[in-house]
This record gives sequence, C-alpha cells and structure tokens, in this order.
Amino acid sequence: MMIEGPVKKPWESGTPGEHGLDAAKTEAAANAVGQISGRQGIVFVRDGVIVYEEYWGNEYHLPIPTQRNPSFSSGKSWGSSMVGVAVTRGLIKVDDLVSKYHPTEESGLHPMTTIKHLLTMSSGGTLVRKPSTQLPRKLGDTRPRGAGIDYVHAAKPEERAPEGYGATITPGTLFFYDGVPADHLADVIAGASGMSSHAYITRYLLNPLGVEEFAYQSEGIDSNDNIRIGGSIELSVRDMARLGQLWLDKGFWDGKQLIDVQYIKEATTPSANNPFYGYLWWLNCTRRVTKAPESMFYAGGAFGQYAFVLPEQNMVIATMGFSRDSSPSQDANKIWDILVTTLPDN
Repeated sequence: MMIEGPVKKPWESGTPGEHGLDAAKTEAAANAVGQISGRQGIVFVRDGVIVYEEYWGNEYHLPIPTQRNPSFSSGKSWGSSMVGVAVTRGLIKVDDLVSKYHPTEESGLHPMTTIKHLLTMSSGGTLVRKPSTQLPRKLGDTRPRGAGIDYVHAAKPEERAPEGYGATITPGTLFFYDGVPADHLADVIAGASGMSSHAYITRYLLNPLGVEEFAYQSEGIDSNDNIRIGGSIELSVRDMARLGQLWLDKGFWDGKQLIDVQYIKEATTPSANNPFYGYLWWLNCTRRVTKAPESMFYAGGAFGQYAFVLPEQNMVIATMGFSRDSSPSQDANKIWDILVTTLPDN
C-alpha cells in the first residue's frame, strides 16, 4: 500500500517490523503519547518510510492526518531551513551583517549583528517586534482571522530579558532565547533576494518539499508579504516530519541538494553561547532530553510541537497537538520517557 508522504512522489508505507522496529512497542508508545493532554498526532519515519502514524481528536483537533496544528516556535527550524537554502544558492553568508540587507534603523538590531547571531539567539536583541503565534481555536469557531501585523516598536523589552536587551548588549556575547530578533531573518531574505520571504520560502523550500497541509496564519504574514520566523505556521504532523527528513538526509531531497551539507553541519553544532542550541535547532549533545540519544536534534515549539531527528537510528519522529494544560505536552522529556522504548538496538 502507498500513502502520501513528504516528497512529490508517494512514499512507500511500511510496518515497524519491516524496518527493524518492534511493532508492539511502537504501537504502545504511540498510544501512550496519545494519552498526553491535547495530542493530535504522531508519525514515525524510518529509512525514509512512514512506518507508523496515529491521530486523536479533541475539542481543537480532528483525528486525521490533514489536520493543521500551530507550529509555535518549531517554526524557527523552518526559518533556519529557508536561510540554509539562501546560503546554498549563494544569496547570503551566515557571517554577513544583517544591515547589508535590512537597515539597522528598521531592524533595531545592533549594527554589528550578523545573520549567524540571529540564527544562534545571540544578537543582543531588538525592540522592533512582531506578535506571537495565535493559539488554535476550538472546532467550529468560524470567526475571521485578523490581517497581517507589521513590526511595532516596543517601549521596553519583556520582563525576563537581560539588562540592556535591545539596546547595549554586544552581539555574540550572550544567548537569550527570543523569537523577536529571529523574525528579522525574513527581512534579510527579502532584502537579499528582491522578493518577499513568503514568496522565497514557498518557491525554494516548500514547493520542492511538496508540503500538503502547510500555511502561515494570517497574522504571520505582514503587509510586505514577509513571514514570521518565530512561529505562526499551521501544518500537519506529516509535514513536520518532512522537515525532519530533510535534515536527516543532510539537505538532500528528491534528487536535489536543497541545503548544503556544510550548513546542516554548522546548524547542528553547539553554538558558542549555548551547547544546547545550533541554528534555530535544539541539540541533545549534553543530554538536555535525558532519555533521547545524544546525537538527536530537534525542532521544538510550545505545547509540544516536535520534529525529532535521530541520525544514528535513521529515524524521524514528529508529534503535534495543543492543550491549555500545557505542562506535560510541551516537555520533550515527558514524551521521551515514552519514545525511548521504541528505539532499535542498531
């Protein structure tokens, strides 16, 4: 049997046993993940084949593979992929100054901020910001979405920000997790390419990947047709798995090198100011997620939006969902207490 998968041609479907996984353990783990508050779906991929998937319904979701889930911050890893495509195509370099493509007076960033600083959350910050991802709505809520929102100039940083954030911190000296500076990567791509970042990511990343259920929230595309990097995507769990498979395969997709291998390597290497973080990807080389392999890296977003990439096991596991009872569903350690039982011995 064939199913639609994350390439333009269908993926082969298979069973866990055909790809070296224990079928009973895989099913049991999926069912256990489904008991976590608000889970919508989980997809297991091994050897480039979807070997198991399961979906659940609740007041926010239908139990179907085409259900879209808000990405929250897992969208940052899609943004890193867009930057990787632009680097691969010779459009930009990660050591370029942001101001080369996006003027400092517009970005609010320190003049010496580079693209790499934005990718590694070490820019020192900006007060020129866009709003956060919209929460999902309950099924049946048909109220119209708002229009795209442009940058606004905040009077001060959020309370948890370090002193001098967006004002006096020298780029490259401090890691601070904040999607606001990363959003400006969209304007870098627009300035470098001469086309909107929405058009760029669609043409050079989303279309080649053949995404099926992927869109930006209306609030996530501004009046210049530029996207948010920090989130605001709505996508299926299968499409989240596509992202993981692209990175598992070191940027190679359907016969083409979409993202250069060197960029993938740099992006999954610990950054100077945080060993848990690369280029808008979380790393596990110091066992941030205790029971997951050290070689794992992952896209992660609030309320449990994950694409776990497992190079040694040649696997991708993606899961998404939403619940206002967010504590267990957004904790990768809680999920990996379950998923560890599915890993093959080789």
